[in-house]
Order: sequence, then structure tokens, then C-alpha cells
Amino acid sequence: MKLTEYAAQDGLGLAELLRNREVTPRELGDCILSGIAAVNPQLNAVIETYADAIEALGDVPGPAPFHGMPTLTKDFPIEAGRPGEFGSVFAKGFTSGGDDAFWVKLRSGGLANIGRTTTSEFGIAAATESSLYGATRNPWDTSRGVSGSSGGAAAAVAAGIVPFAQGGDGGGSIRTPAAFCGVVGLKPSRGRISGAPESNAPMLGLATSFMLTRSIRDTAALLDLGSGAVPGDSYEIAHPTTSYSKAIAAPPKALRIALCTTSWSGYPLDAEVKAAVLEVGKRLEQLGHKVVEAGPTFDYERYLAAQKVIWAASTAQSLDELASLLRRPVDEAHLQQTTLAVYRHGRTLNAASLIAALAVYDKITRTIGEFLAIHDVLVTPTCAISPDLLGTHNPDRPGSDIDTVFADLAPKETFSALFNGTGSPAISLPLGWTQNGLPIGVQFVAAFGRDDLLLRLGAVLEAEYAWQRRKPPTHITQHCLN
Repeated sequence: MKLTEYAAQDGLGLAELLRNREVTPRELGDCILSGIAAVNPQLNAVIETYADAIEALGDVPGPAPFHGMPTLTKDFPIEAGRPGEFGSVFAKGFTSGGDDAFWVKLRSGGLANIGRTTTSEFGIAAATESSLYGATRNPWDTSRGVSGSSGGAAAAVAAGIVPFAQGGDGGGSIRTPAAFCGVVGLKPSRGRISGAPESNAPMLGLATSFMLTRSIRDTAALLDLGSGAVPGDSYEIAHPTTSYSKAIAAPPKALRIALCTTSWSGYPLDAEVKAAVLEVGKRLEQLGHKVVEAGPTFDYERYLAAQKVIWAASTAQSLDELASLLRRPVDEAHLQQTTLAVYRHGRTLNAASLIAALAVYDKITRTIGEFLAIHDVLVTPTCAISPDLLGTHNPDRPGSDIDTVFADLAPKETFSALFNGTGSPAISLPLGWTQNGLPIGVQFVAAFGRDDLLLRLGAVLEAEYAWQRRKPPTHITQHCLN
């Protein structure tokens, strides 16, 4: 299979070729390896591939719906026996002791993990510039970054190496890299993807695993495959009445849409970002939806203070546990300054402060829920800025403390992290472009459990904007001969 043929397909397109035996899993693995060789030296998105996994791909289709398709996963533990080093010198050599339930579901549907992609250190910084593997570059402009933490996944998908790749989102870590790289990034509703073998949703309910894609139909199929509770989960979110793959065939009726371009943190919005969101609002009106400029009202400073507590407490506990497993000290020799700042703040906290922070989140969740009972969908920028230059928010610069860490996050996560707290589904779609050809992501948020509504609206906008026609300058079809 030629790389031009490979890159022309989304995941389900390749799966159909596999099902019809027009291509083999092994041939797709070869395409991925060729794509990595072509563009990874410029991007630094893929850390390594697994020779044994590639050899095991074989020449016959696997189980439906993806029939043996190879893909890539983030450098966090997800599959038993595979490295999960969190982008950190501190965790170098660490391997996963077991499979995540999410990966078990994906593997049962015919996906094969053949390698891992870069991440920011422990997923904290919104800049994939880690101590272990260095900076990941943006396929649209290699002088710019990819946000984080699932930056390697976003770059690999945008550059055509894979049609989709696994990531995780605890504050925007799927959506903001998707926005910077011009791909699709869904954060499902809390509990839609089981966090087993940990809690239903790791990081005290904030984080979830999912995938970055190029097409809505891939997103829907992956959500169908990967969602659902497993034995031992403490709660189960209600199942949709129909599959997501079927739901996207039915465009939503006229929606009540709130459009918000007011930065909750006060961080100034780039003019081109604001213009892109406003243009989307006009397009939605043309499609028959009622659009009003509105946004939820809440105490952002109290929310931010609570976020710092929850992130820091989670980081301190997880790093201490990992340090015990690795028998290594948590110190400056092994960790970036951003990680150390969050860890040290976590070590100053007590149980009462964590309970108080969670109470703030509960109150804000109620506020957002009431807002989304009046408005079917909230539309915002995904990030306040377009892709920034590498090193702009260096995660390892001296003098970091908890406040500077979150100040660095503000340009990228002002609009995204709120919905990790509320558990609402949120998706970033590549609907805007700067004059210099850089992607701008627009975020869509729906009421808890209404992932289907976001995907149905996303399918309509995909047809309107045809984002898959755009290819970045650094792309597998433009850097190789076959």
C-alpha cells in the first residue's frame, strides 16, 4: 500500500480494506513505520515502536470493527508489559503491570498497540517538552509546539502517521493538542470510559482516556467500542439509546446554542481565535440553530484555587507511590520544575483543604449543569491562543511555583479544564485557521451524558468545513516518494 493511499483513509476506511482483505495488518504496520521514518525526525512525536507487536500483526484480519489495525498509545501505562514513562527521567524504565480496561476493549475490537507517543511530564504542563524526550514539534509549523499533554498523539494524527491515537485528558490534554494540531479531540462524559483498574475516573474524577482522530465517524466508532463500565466500577453512566455510529447519521434539530468568547480567567483572547469562534456562530445560525452570546457565571478564582489543590494533591500522592515502586527520590535531579512545583504544593495540603476544593467543584458542576439545561450546547474557543513557539512556556524554567504553573496553563486551558471538573462531554473541532495557516480549535460542550449530541453536531460541521482536506506541511505524503 502506498502512503498516499494509506493517508487518504480514516480509521474506518482502513478497517474496511482490512475486512475485504485488500490490505493486511502487517502492511498497515509497514505504512506506519514508513510514515514515522518520513516525518518523526522533524516532529519527535513517536518515542518507539514495538518490534514484537509489529511482527504479530500478521496477514489476516482481526476482530471487528477495526480488524487488526495498528495504532499508537500515549507514554502512560496502558498495556501490560509496555513502557509507561510519563515523559519523565524520573519514571525511566517503568512498565505497566496490567492492562487498562479501556485498552482491553479497544484490543478486543481489533486494534493493536505498536508504539508510544510523547507526552508532557506526568501530563501536567500544556507543552509537550519533556525531560526524557525533548520537545514535540507541530506539523503545521515545526517552530511551534503542540500543547499537551497528549501532544505526540495529536502530531502523529495530524501528520498522517496514524488515523487516530490514544491520549488522555485531565484538564484539556486531548482537546488542546487537537486544537493546536488541527484534529478532532473528544473528552467523553465522566464515567463513559472506565478508568479501571483505578477508579471510575482517575485523578479524583478529572481524567479520562480516549482517542484523537481525524474524523467524526472514527470518534463515534471508538466511543462505541471503548465505553461502558466494567466489574468493580462504583457507578455506571446511562447508555445511549442508540450507538454513536448510528447517531451521527441524524443531524440534530434546531439547537439552543450559547456562544462564549469571554475568557473566564481574564487571559486575553487572540483576535484570530475570537474571529474563528464568531464565524462558527454565524455558520450555526445559517444551519438553523438559535445562537446567543452567553456563558456560565461562576467564581473563577475560587474554581482555580480548588483546581490547584486537586491537581497538587493527586500529583503528590501518585508521585510518592511511584517513587516507592521505583525506589527513587522525588527530587530536582529527576523532575522538571513544573512537576516539582505542583508536587511540593501537594505535600503542604491537608485532607480538609482537599474536601473543601471538591465542594467548590460540586457547586460549580451544579452551575454548569443548570446552564446546560437552558442551552443545548456551549461553544467556546478550545484555547485562548493559536499554537505558540516552542519554549514559550518552558516546563523546566527555574523559579516555578504552583501559581506560575497555572499561569502557564491559562492560555491553553482557560476554556477546557472546567469541564474536567464538571464531567461534561467536550470536543475540540478544527474549524478555524490563522492567516499563517495554523489551526484553531473550537470547543463544543453539552450536558452530562450527551456525548451523542456533540458527535451529531460534529458530523454536520465536518461536512460543512471539510477539515480533512487540509494537510500540514510536515505530512507523510509530502516527505516520501511512495
